[in-house]
Amino acid sequence: MWWSSGWGQGGEYVAGTLAEAGLDVVGVELVGGECPYWACVPSKMMTRAGNLLAEAGRIPALAGEAVVTPDRTRVAGRIRDEATDDWNDQVAADRFTAKGGRLVRGTGRL
Repeated sequence: MWWSSGWGQGGEYVAGTLAEAGLDVVGVELVGGECPYWACVPSKMMTRAGNLLAEAGRIPALAGEAVVTPDRTRVAGRIRDEATDDWNDQVAADRFTAKGGRLVRGTGRL
C-alpha cells in the first residue's frame, strides 16, 4: 500500500501513476494540495492584482487621470470562484479515483 499525505501536483501524479499500475493507493486531504488552494495560484492572483493597481498609479504621469479604488473582496472572490472552485476538489478527486486510488476525507498523520 502506498499512502500519500502530500497532494501537490507531484503527489497527485505519483499517486495516480501508482494506482494505474495496480498498487493500493490511499490519499488523504484535498487533491491538488496547497498550491492550487492556498499557496501558488491564489498568491499569484493577489500579486497580479497588486501589480495592476501599481500600474494604474502610473496613469497620471503617462496618460491623464484615472480613479482606481482597491477592493480586496473582488480579489478574494476571483480566487474562490476561478482558482479554487470554492475549495472543491471533486474534479481532481474523481480523476484520482478513476485511476484506481482511494480517497479518504480527513486528517492524515504518520
